[in-house]
Amino acid sequence: MKLVENWGSILSGAWSVRLMIVAAFFSALPVFFGLVSADMLGVDPVYFAAAAAVASALAVIARIVQQVAISGAVRHFRRDESGAMRVRKRTLAGSFAVLAIAAAPFVAQWEGLRTQAYQDVIGVWTVCFGETKGVSPGDVYTVAECEGMLDEELQRYAVALGKCLKASLPEGAAVAFLSWSYNVGTGAACRSTLVRKANAGDLFGACDELLRWNRAGGRVVRGLVNRRKSEHELCIGSLVAAGLPRSGRG
Repeated sequence: MKLVENWGSILSGAWSVRLMIVAAFFSALPVFFGLVSADMLGVDPVYFAAAAAVASALAVIARIVQQVAISGAVRHFRRDESGAMRVRKRTLAGSFAVLAIAAAPFVAQWEGLRTQAYQDVIGVWTVCFGETKGVSPGDVYTVAECEGMLDEELQRYAVALGKCLKASLPEGAAVAFLSWSYNVGTGAACRSTLVRKANAGDLFGACDELLRWNRAGGRVVRGLVNRRKSEHELCIGSLVAAGLPRSGRG
């Protein structure tokens, strides 16, 4: 998967946040029209009915935007000749740097939030949502600081993973792979069979590889088993939803 050349400027524009706000507004419009009538507003019933129909149509689009959060940014990338991104038909593939925003909630639920530094299962000092760089005993952060740290780290991991993972991916698979790489490190990720299979077009095989990454310190860890299962389900589900056959090439 190639990162667009101008991903930084688009990411800094917080497209996903803006889209979520706009989507929430349009999603609320049908509720408004359901609570009022033409008489209450003093407008022509025909105009009122037309406005209600338009609001309902916009609400459908808004729900899609809310689920995919960055769909508008992806469309923007496709139109932008300065950093054009070309994706294969039937996929929602986009820049990992942008998908980092969409991936944050998924990653956060598995990393867990600890505002005070602690040692993980293999003794590494960790804080917030799995952050290990520069962490020392006694370090304490606020929730907001932890959330900001996660966003920044996911963006860095996204860029690093995007340098070796070139396959176009549905959003769910991209989020799953980004979550996995954040957990295992991009060095290990880029050397993995998973990335090799994805780049060769075997996306289902790449998704299946996730299940193998369930060890820490040489032993199987139940939390990693559960995390890999969730990532695998998200990955496979997105490929199926995109209409990609298991036997086909990505």
